[in-house]
Amino acid sequence: MKKYGILFSALLLCFAFSACGKSSSNETSKEPEGNTIATENDKEQSNKKTLDSVGDNLYDPNTGTVTLNASKDLIDKNLTVGDLSITFVDAKVITVTNISVVFKEKLEQVFGVQPKEFTYAQIKYNTENTGNDNISWRGFLQAVNEKKQQVDLGFNLDLGLPNPSSIKMLSKSKLDNNMVWVPVDKNEKRIRLKTADVLKDDNSKSDFIAYGKEITLDL
Repeated sequence: MKKYGILFSALLLCFAFSACGKSSSNETSKEPEGNTIATENDKEQSNKKTLDSVGDNLYDPNTGTVTLNASKDLIDKNLTVGDLSITFVDAKVITVTNISVVFKEKLEQVFGVQPKEFTYAQIKYNTENTGNDNISWRGFLQAVNEKKQQVDLGFNLDLGLPNPSSIKMLSKSKLDNNMVWVPVDKNEKRIRLKTADVLKDDNSKSDFIAYGKEITLDL
């Protein structure tokens, strides 16, 4: 947890809420039990309010006050790793304040800290397996911020975030509603993400592994 402590003290940031992804054609790989942290959509529905414009905020008793600092359309951004096609949807920079006791405890379990304020980039993306082989992919592994600090994104799994929604993808299948959260400064303008390798189920093939790539996204 030492590296997370350094990260938080440097940025005074973090990530919020827990979510789960579903797909009828893919094997769901992770969905923690007993998760009580609300997703953004849950909060929007319960409060009948959405985070559409910069400055919008809403309150959820399980999390706290959530404020939208920035929003960026990323539909022109895509990345191909082997047979995996990644199409980005959008990025939202969100800050959580007035953090609830429940959420503080969740953060302490995962990161070992309880900051007064948390800011993160919520990046949504869709995936497609364009090949004829089943593949596996573990999402985005690292991020590098504008201060050249590298962030391990493994905590997304600890919080139950859909990065990706399913590790396994059948041939010629699509998987939408993936999401990764990255700690950022409120005024961060871009972030660099690195993907995991893409593996074919048939490891006897000469191209069974496609090594991960990087992409820079505006926030």
